[in-house]
Amino acid sequence: MKIISMCLGPLQTNCYIIYGKDKKAAVIDPAFYADSIQSVLDENGLILDKILLTHAHFDHIMAVEELRKNGAELYLHADDEEMLNSPKLNCMLGFMGKSLVFKKPEHLLKDGDTVDIGGEKIRVMHTPGHTKGSVCYITDGVIFSGDTLFCGSIGRTDLYGGDYETLINSLKKLSVIEENLTVLSGHGERTTLQKEKNDNIYMKTLR
Repeated sequence: MKIISMCLGPLQTNCYIIYGKDKKAAVIDPAFYADSIQSVLDENGLILDKILLTHAHFDHIMAVEELRKNGAELYLHADDEEMLNSPKLNCMLGFMGKSLVFKKPEHLLKDGDTVDIGGEKIRVMHTPGHTKGSVCYITDGVIFSGDTLFCGSIGRTDLYGGDYETLINSLKKLSVIEENLTVLSGHGERTTLQKEKNDNIYMKTLR
């Protein structure tokens, strides 16, 4: 699995393009600037096949519909579907002063589902707390943690669907993973799961 990282938009959201040997790519959290994402796809000879969302806050979805125009299918946890077309719930109205219309996701995910990317399986782990339907995607030594886990921190819980105790329970699920996965989060620098277990105050309390 190959990974291209982009940092997009006013909130410095991390967007990831992932692909295998067949050159069919998936984009995780297409934050802003669909044209920039498409340019990177084109430069690498990639065909966008899937769009995977870690959750449905506005700063992770702004480029979704532009990128779906060529047939890419959208994957989102079922518990965050209500947020897509609510600019109040997804915070688009409050932060951006605008509203976008999204088509229904082709695929509503649940915990334990897998998604095929270039012949490799990505596992879906439901990690609510930042939103009701927040997920992490796990594959090939990497976990895409969205806004569940950051380097040295965790996602905020004061927006719609957020709940601190629920997020702590989700961190417990991550804390029992034995493999030292590379953590690619929704904001900030990359880290490792072991480093967060050792140094992240929210993870250390779970030991």
